[in-house]
Amino acid sequence: MSVFRLLWHHETMTDERIKELLVIGFEYSFLHEDWVTPLQEALGDVTFHEALLRLGRDGLGIWDIVLHMANWNENIVARIETGQVSHPSEGAWPPLPAVPDAEAWESAKARLFTSLDAVRTTIHDATVEKMEASPYGIGDILCRFIHMGYHIGQITKLREVLAAYGDEAVHPA
Repeated sequence: MSVFRLLWHHETMTDERIKELLVIGFEYSFLHEDWVTPLQEALGDVTFHEALLRLGRDGLGIWDIVLHMANWNENIVARIETGQVSHPSEGAWPPLPAVPDAEAWESAKARLFTSLDAVRTTIHDATVEKMEASPYGIGDILCRFIHMGYHIGQITKLREVLAAYGDEAVHPA
């Protein structure tokens, strides 16, 4: 019996029910307003210029966070698919593109949404046993949900600072 099933020992959990609950948790981490600012809304009208702005010289900006989230979503998919411990080849915080312009910003956002689709597809297609057998098990997937909500909160707060203080509070990337 998987560790995940033991968490709900009072209910017989089928693989389909476990996957259904994982998808619900996943969607609540970035999609539903009840729990977080939906990612589409958080990124909504952020321009590439705004996405580049950072709080303090060593701070991170919205663009950095978007690449980071995409990077780690891609990594969880790789961990489940291969069953191997892996770390993103770009490092934890991928570098900004050599030419950070509007087209590259749209590409970064598309990469993030593609990575979200890949996580959803992986949860749907992989067996519970395969997810549980991945290097850090289903807990790794659950951590990814927390990761998403946390960073959406950062993006939301960065936008509030930008709205309140403008370029006074930030340094360009």
